[in-house]
Amino acid sequence: MIVFTTKVTRKKVLGGVLALSLIVCSCFAISRDIENKESFASSDEQVMEKEEMSLKSNDDRVSLIEGYGWTVDKEPLEFMEVRIPEKFDGVYSEYNEIQKKQGLDLEKYSGKRVMRYTYRVTNHPSKEENVIANIIIYKDKLIAGDICSSKLGGFMHGLLENSTTAENEDKNEQSRD
Repeated sequence: MIVFTTKVTRKKVLGGVLALSLIVCSCFAISRDIENKESFASSDEQVMEKEEMSLKSNDDRVSLIEGYGWTVDKEPLEFMEVRIPEKFDGVYSEYNEIQKKQGLDLEKYSGKRVMRYTYRVTNHPSKEENVIANIIIYKDKLIAGDICSSKLGGFMHGLLENSTTAENEDKNEQSRD
């Protein structure tokens, strides 16, 4: 049997308390990181579920957009066939970055002919009248989507940035001014 003895000093007690608090803080930080990853994973799962949704009818497409928290007119303003370019220029690269943030990626569809449907958004927090939702469909599946202002110098963001998120960002910007 091995016995170890030591004299307890303030320095040793303080070191032990410091080590214990470091361990507790690390555990707390790790648990918060895991929770954040789980929330991102659940939003990614929501995108993937919606990406797998069959979008054959107009009602399916409207339901998809409304599933992200947006209210749109029931009939599209426009629908047209477009071709995704083989190589992305600056504009397409920037647009694809928005899509990647939503768990979508247009690069997989380079050179493909797809359908773009455009709907008027009626509940954007900016209160602009020219806000539209675009969804891009390939073989009845969502491959891209955005909310944007059709006026010159407007904005563009992903479908996931629902009206509540955008509203909170607007309030944060106003409070900074």
